[in-house]
Amino acid sequence: MALPTVRVNGVDIHYQTLGHGPDVIMIHGLATNLAFWYMKIVPLLTNDYRVTVYDLRGHGLSSMPGHGYTTKDLAEDLHGTLEQTGVKKVHLVGHSLGGAIALHYAVLHPERVSSLALIDCRIHALQPFRSPEESPYWMRRREALRAKRIPVDDDMPKVVYMMLEELTPLVQAGIANPNALGGFLAPSGGWDPNSRAARRWKELVGTTTFAKDIRKIGGLTRQTIKKVTHPTLLSYGGDSFCLETCKALEAIVVNHRSVIHPGMGHFFPVLAPELLVEDLRGFFSELHHRPKYTIA
Repeated sequence: MALPTVRVNGVDIHYQTLGHGPDVIMIHGLATNLAFWYMKIVPLLTNDYRVTVYDLRGHGLSSMPGHGYTTKDLAEDLHGTLEQTGVKKVHLVGHSLGGAIALHYAVLHPERVSSLALIDCRIHALQPFRSPEESPYWMRRREALRAKRIPVDDDMPKVVYMMLEELTPLVQAGIANPNALGGFLAPSGGWDPNSRAARRWKELVGTTTFAKDIRKIGGLTRQTIKKVTHPTLLSYGGDSFCLETCKALEAIVVNHRSVIHPGMGHFFPVLAPELLVEDLRGFFSELHHRPKYTIA
């Protein structure tokens, strides 16, 4: 059976839609795919919402062009996907990079957005990369993982360091499912360099402009973010490295509601999907009962 795809900006975008009700689009983060949402979170929402999940270009089963990986490019892929699937207005939910894409989409196409749910996302204009400082930082994290006898390849994506740190003990204990993170992790919880996801990542980094594009601000500046007036949920792990972005968003996005989950890290939607679903249901319910709410 052919997988559902749409042709957008010269790219084949793989997607899945389930449920009935108001439209919700869920955007995964760096180095994962739609399975991030599909396995545990989507089934808890489809009784009340029509939920669409999709693979970003270069990820999952979507095609991999040689360029076009800024948040602006990825937001325009989202726009084309909405056009192709007939979705007129949508609640956007994005984790990590997916949150930056959702926010950029709201800047570019505000009339198409009902609300934003930004889940542990990092916005480069608000929390810049600090390359000279971050290289030793990542080296220390790599050595700490190796000290725990968790294999780490030198070319492994940095985001997988966090997957390993947060999830390997839980995968080994049978609590977390490694498949929810795009297939990078072996059944034992360690990095699987021979997996399809790992091979695809190496192709993405080695043959496209992805590595350069993903660091560009691309128009998602502090000033443009200030123009966003949509109801916005900020849902973050209390131990996340992205909290600097959360605090900055709280200062400049007037119409927001913040939920911080103590003891949780960047990947809390995988570890505790019920927490995120509770956040989303409460947020959407409040929108329904108070469509003009403003939270200072």
